[in-house]
Amino acid sequence: MSRLNIAPTKSNQLNLKRDLEMASEGFNLLEQKREILVMELMRLLNRIKSVQADLHRRRNAAYVTLRKAIAQNGYNHARNIASGICYEHSISTDQRLTAGVRTPVINVQHGQFHSQYGFVGTDSLIDQTMMDFLKLLEVIAQVAELENTIILLARELKKAQRRVNALEHIFIPSFKDTLHYIAEVLESKDLDSFFTLKMVKKKLSPDNQDKD
Repeated sequence: MSRLNIAPTKSNQLNLKRDLEMASEGFNLLEQKREILVMELMRLLNRIKSVQADLHRRRNAAYVTLRKAIAQNGYNHARNIASGICYEHSISTDQRLTAGVRTPVINVQHGQFHSQYGFVGTDSLIDQTMMDFLKLLEVIAQVAELENTIILLARELKKAQRRVNALEHIFIPSFKDTLHYIAEVLESKDLDSFFTLKMVKKKLSPDNQDKD
């Protein structure tokens, strides 16, 4: 444990006590933040498992429907239909505070589903394919939002943990060790002053003066 290289004076002792108090308060706040981040990360990790499983199911379902639609209508015909579809949708981003960290919010919006092609030469599988992939887009946005949030929170947790470790193992022990050293030095000086004063008083006492 390294002691700080400062003079053992009362003013330094007072300043160091104030620094130790601030460091202890900072340590407690960082510990609370670290616990909040850990709890939030655990919650998000459980949630993303569910959303990723939903993404896997919807993706498989969408491609199964697509393969059926191609088999039923033919690849070239299905491709011609797809090239003529222009479906309006929007993806917007925002931010929210999560455990004191700015994290992304991703919103996917699209209007009510409607067919954009004639019914002649098509079947319901074309409609179902389009609806399945629109649902898939929503889940992809959820996964992207959660994954980015987890990355940002994990990065913030690492920073908080690094600061907690620095305060706990470096700064606070150094402050305490230095304060202990200053207290010992000041106590020794007080004792020296006390005995010196006592000796001076003894020499100045009337009894000693009569002997002289």
